[in-house]
Amino acid sequence: MKIKGNKILFFGMELISGLATFATTMLWGDIGLLGTIIFFIGMFITHDIPDERETGLLYKATALEVSVMGAVMAVIYILFKEYNWFHGFVSFGMITRGLIGWITFARE
Repeated sequence: MKIKGNKILFFGMELISGLATFATTMLWGDIGLLGTIIFFIGMFITHDIPDERETGLLYKATALEVSVMGAVMAVIYILFKEYNWFHGFVSFGMITRGLIGWITFARE
């Protein structure tokens, strides 16, 4: 299995990082944002220059992620006023992008 350019591995690590960040921010507050370290490790080890097909799929995943994140942030704002919106944005952003990117690249 190649590591450089493996988008499925990258989005899997982003999903795991989002789940870890959500859990740790619920337990420890701001210090839980250190769960994003997994994301940066994944970004570092899988980084390469994407070709045209991968670039198109990355744009597609990003557009879908932004659509879902708007709805998630509205739900957090309306229903969970006591939850820290920044923690929600970071953790659910990584969870959403990880899931959508993983599904997008796994299907293609």
